[in-house]
Amino acid sequence: MTSGLDDRPRFYEGQYLEATDLTAVVEYDRSARARSLLGAHRWGIAIGMDLTEVPGPAGTFDVVVTPGYAWDGFGRPIVVTEPVKLATGLFTAYDAMVMPGGPSPAPVMVEVWARYDESLTGRPRPGFETCDTGSSYARAVEGFALEVGPRQTLSAQRDPVVVAGRTMEASQALKAFDPAAPAVVDASIPHQDLPGEDERATWLVPLGVVIWQPGQPGRLLPRDAVAKERHVRSRQYAGVVAGSVEAVAGTVRVHDRGTPYSPALTGELLCVEGDVRSDGDVRIFGHKLEFVASYAESPRAPFQVLRQDDLGAGSADLTLVIGDKQAGRNRLVVARRSGTAGGQDQHEAQMVVTDQGRVGVGTGSPLAPVHVGAQGVQIGASATPADNFHLQSSPGPRALRVLSGDTGSGKPLMSLTATGRLGVGENDPTNALHVKSPLGVRQGSMYLSGDSKWSSLSFNAHHDEANSGWVFPSPGKPAVTVEMDAFGGFPRFEVFATQSTDNQVWQSRFFLNGHTGRVGIGTASPQEMLDVAGDVRFAGLAAIGSQNKVRVVWGAVTDGGAVDAGDAFSSSRLGAGRYRIGFNQIFSGQPVVLVSRVHQFLQASSGAGVTAAETAVVDMVSPSAAEVATADTTGALADGGFTFIAIGPR
Repeated sequence: MTSGLDDRPRFYEGQYLEATDLTAVVEYDRSARARSLLGAHRWGIAIGMDLTEVPGPAGTFDVVVTPGYAWDGFGRPIVVTEPVKLATGLFTAYDAMVMPGGPSPAPVMVEVWARYDESLTGRPRPGFETCDTGSSYARAVEGFALEVGPRQTLSAQRDPVVVAGRTMEASQALKAFDPAAPAVVDASIPHQDLPGEDERATWLVPLGVVIWQPGQPGRLLPRDAVAKERHVRSRQYAGVVAGSVEAVAGTVRVHDRGTPYSPALTGELLCVEGDVRSDGDVRIFGHKLEFVASYAESPRAPFQVLRQDDLGAGSADLTLVIGDKQAGRNRLVVARRSGTAGGQDQHEAQMVVTDQGRVGVGTGSPLAPVHVGAQGVQIGASATPADNFHLQSSPGPRALRVLSGDTGSGKPLMSLTATGRLGVGENDPTNALHVKSPLGVRQGSMYLSGDSKWSSLSFNAHHDEANSGWVFPSPGKPAVTVEMDAFGGFPRFEVFATQSTDNQVWQSRFFLNGHTGRVGIGTASPQEMLDVAGDVRFAGLAAIGSQNKVRVVWGAVTDGGAVDAGDAFSSSRLGAGRYRIGFNQIFSGQPVVLVSRVHQFLQASSGAGVTAAETAVVDMVSPSAAEVATADTTGALADGGFTFIAIGPR
């Protein structure tokens, strides 16, 4: 079955030709040209027809449509043969919104469109006119018209096409007959019923955008960067429609017609002279992706990406080749773009793999098989930073540190300095091992815990993390601790042990005040150089101690009332044979005073004529003083030296 949209005229000798026959020749040629344009290309701008800003007269500003060529979705040519100024009268709709005397509105970005237009011309010569108005013109001039303003829907931008007597939007021309068919996104439909000579069909071709300042009157303004970007994106260019591209001389060249051709031809089937973009997959079958330094590089240094399969082992490798040397000069670099210089991108290396097998992260010159920069290594990928750790080399002083949390945050857990010192919780350890936490160090059931104020060496006990209390790991066992600190403001050495009835209650067993030198056994408040709360045994001789703490004051007093020996007391003569002893430190209760009369002088050694009847008695005793009376052989009060001992509670 033969069917077609177009009648191709045929001629024969002696045929009578009418005007319709000649018109059919023209229509057939127009139709064939339109179908060729739409079948092998997509509609749009072929060349030129750009919007160029130019200065106008008297300081004005104009926009000109440059010469060029395009065709619309009905295959009709739009030819601009000379520059055409964009008329300001096209923008009257924007100026109409401005109130006289009102504030000046903001500039607006306005789309500019071109469409096919034709006009009739060429009237018949005099005497050949007819009454038929359709025969009043002998020519049709194919031209164009410009429009401005938003066309937000497809129906506002183009009329539908007609296929097989059915009207539809151009992109649906295949789906109208096969719902499973894809949409024709480029909307170029060569098999449509093309509009006839007398049919008005609109198809707008976007030329770009301009900026208009509404006013009375309004004016064009230069485009800013945003408008220029939108202008470039909104222009619709013609494209090529083909199922295959055949290379005539072994190479298909893809080239930007606005740039010079490359002088090098190297024989590849496809030569792209410019950037390449793919919005889909790119596949290479059985070959490599190779990077070369120049067209003339010979021999080529192997910089390649290739897949290698081992069918016997059922394995496959993706191999990245960075040269054929092993001197560390060739590197695989993962970098960030840090700027531009001399028209070239500048990069900052973030990760490097050298041809020596060294990997550098954060350094461009790895010195070991794995070399990590100062930012360190993160361990853990939890969304909760507290679940992660990281390692880094950092100052304060320079050390390898283990930190909690994510890189750039967290707190130091351990630091190993360049001097070989290890700090646990301490950035700047002062010793080979420096533990900052009051929890301290544990070895079995032995604990070293505390801080600069309160510290202990303990068995089965240690300070809590706040250094404010005790922790007993095994409450069923007794505990003992040695305290060495300045807890009371003085150097202290003290030994505590838990009580036999409660393994979590301490009792002081030994105390030394480093400032006074006083030692307390069973007491933490020694009042003398040695203060024992309890009995004392010396080489088998036991002294029965007191339940209470006692103090001893001893001395010798001359017959004139002066202190001759002893300390911690004062003496005075009250009268003939009467003396007063004052205790420098008052006893806490009633003391016991023992007194003995000395014949003649305290230091006398004569011994002859000793009179045993001379006596001394204690006349009065109080916590602060005692009074002593001395007598001659007759019992009468008489001056005489004596010695005494006072024992009483502290």
